[in-house]
Amino acid sequence: AGPARTPEGPATAYVRPLPDGWAAVLVPELAPLPALERVGSWTFGTLALAALALAAALLLALPRAAFRESLGRAVRTYSKRLLIVTTLLLLVPLLLVNVILVRATERRLLAARRDAGEAALNTVQKVLGDYILTFAPGFGLDTALDDDLLVWLSRVTRHEVNLYWGSGVYASSRHELFTAGLLPKRIPGEIYSRLALLGYELSSRTNRAGETAYLELYAPLRVPGVPASQARLFLSMPLLAQQEEAARDLAHLRRHGILASAALFALVLAVATRLARNFTRPLTELVEGTRRIAAGAPRLDLAPTAVELAALVEAVDQMARRIAEARERLLREKQVVERMVENITSGVVSLDAEGRVLMHNRVAADLLGTRVGERLEASLARSSRLAPVTAFLRGRGGEPARSTVRLPGGEPGEEREWALVWVPVPGAGEPAALLVVEDATEVLRGQRLLAWAEMARIIAHEIKNPLTPIRLSAEHMREVHKSDPQHFGEVFERCTANILSQVEELRQIASEFSAYSSIPRIEPRPGDLAAAVAELVEGYRAAPPEGVAVELAVDGPLPARFDARLLGRAVRNLLENALRASAAGGRVSVRVEGDGSEARIVVADTGPGVPPEVLPRIFDPYFSTHDTGTGLGLPIARRIAEEHGGDLTARNRPEGGLEVTITLPVIPPAARDSG
Repeated sequence: AGPARTPEGPATAYVRPLPDGWAAVLVPELAPLPALERVGSWTFGTLALAALALAAALLLALPRAAFRESLGRAVRTYSKRLLIVTTLLLLVPLLLVNVILVRATERRLLAARRDAGEAALNTVQKVLGDYILTFAPGFGLDTALDDDLLVWLSRVTRHEVNLYWGSGVYASSRHELFTAGLLPKRIPGEIYSRLALLGYELSSRTNRAGETAYLELYAPLRVPGVPASQARLFLSMPLLAQQEEAARDLAHLRRHGILASAALFALVLAVATRLARNFTRPLTELVEGTRRIAAGAPRLDLAPTAVELAALVEAVDQMARRIAEARERLLREKQVVERMVENITSGVVSLDAEGRVLMHNRVAADLLGTRVGERLEASLARSSRLAPVTAFLRGRGGEPARSTVRLPGGEPGEEREWALVWVPVPGAGEPAALLVVEDATEVLRGQRLLAWAEMARIIAHEIKNPLTPIRLSAEHMREVHKSDPQHFGEVFERCTANILSQVEELRQIASEFSAYSSIPRIEPRPGDLAAAVAELVEGYRAAPPEGVAVELAVDGPLPARFDARLLGRAVRNLLENALRASAAGGRVSVRVEGDGSEARIVVADTGPGVPPEVLPRIFDPYFSTHDTGTGLGLPIARRIAEEHGGDLTARNRPEGGLEVTITLPVIPPAARDSG
């Protein structure tokens, strides 16, 4: 190896002997700038191909859904979005500038090459014209205008020159161009017609040599003394070498533009990446700080220098302090609630949607044997005495329920009474429901004793009122019998009538107490509820109390299952109360109406109604708004309605009076048709 010189510049020669000679490889030695350009070109091309290959591999390797998800995640990231926008804002102008600059430079180079070619052609015309003027008369042009002269002119003007005699080539500075078929051996017809016939001073056309398009210039060679119309000599100047040089310059310019754009793009992208990271780092720190706050930290522990971020951090710190205070307050309240639940005398169990125990207090563990994380049914199944509790829980859903169940006690023959309350918790999350259990044996026993004592007091009060007139009547008869026997018969009749009346009242009181304490078992049968009520009301309509009108409105037949005797007693109690409340000139209306699921018997009067503060108590036993009532009529009617699977409600009418409604289920049409 050793240094060598070539027409292209210095190079390094690598020589290897061969059997019949030597083999030499010349490696050009590039200056720093061309070397950097070549390295950059190879690097840029390699990186571009690697990026395309990586993108293609990702498209083929990732499923379409995963690719969309990755792309969406990249677009949703603020830093990535900032980089993408910066890249587009930089890349598009760079590409436009490159395209515009290259196109403008290409046009300028082509125009300069054409101008240089026209100037060279004019020079050749002038030189050859002056040269011809030096010829002696009779001197032949064919002996003076030869290839050597054109080669000399080509070297001077640095352009290839061809001379045509007539329309055929006469001389040329490079005959190999014609031999290779790059130049026409005859002037093209349109060029010849312009120059020879139309008198053009210059004409041109674009020709192609492989992939390169180049310009050919044609002009007539003016010979002194020869008219322009008789010109026989024509010059042509192909700009093939100049076009190739321009193409090399353009390629060089494109490479420089691409490398400069790539370097600028990489620099700006690096700066944008750094700026994006610096811009998003405070946001990331804020996110981490909020996570610490969610874990219990009282503040972000950040001190940004930017005014906006400092204000945001201050606002978040204030929020964090409030959250911490609220968390402490909730924790204290939770501890209070837990202590209350743990120390109340009732057992409390919270359950999830699957029926597993989330929390229970000490009483629930003692009564039910519950364990956290275990299904409540499994806990109850360990003790057979808890079967009534299991039966209560079976089928419970989203409606609250309460019940009292009897369980065997610890001693033989002993029974315990537990009060059970099922409370669904609405909304998503946990707990899904609560079960409250209380051993109410002693409480219920005390309530029963109080109820019996109250009943004994009321019965004694109710019986004492009729006994006083009976006692007075008997004493009066004894006094008259001693002092005035003659009038004893008259007094006897009056007093015995009074005594019999009071005895009848005692019998009625006993009957009402008996009816409330033990309503007979209902025996429902299918029938027309509207017809049964109409038959009952018809007796009151036929002979109503003086001054009171009784009205009846019936929608139509209402098939239902009911006990006509007990339901008649309930409706009769409502009618008696309504008639008693309606004074002279009043009106009592009875409506029987229904829909596909229930029937309603509505009894309304025009009386004074019930004071709102005592309206909720009118169904309590022994409560009455009349001096002569026992307070058992409405409770008896309500129990009858409940025994039928219905309900009884009351409200004050806006226009005055009381309205009481008995609601009963009706027979569904499907069951009616099958029956």
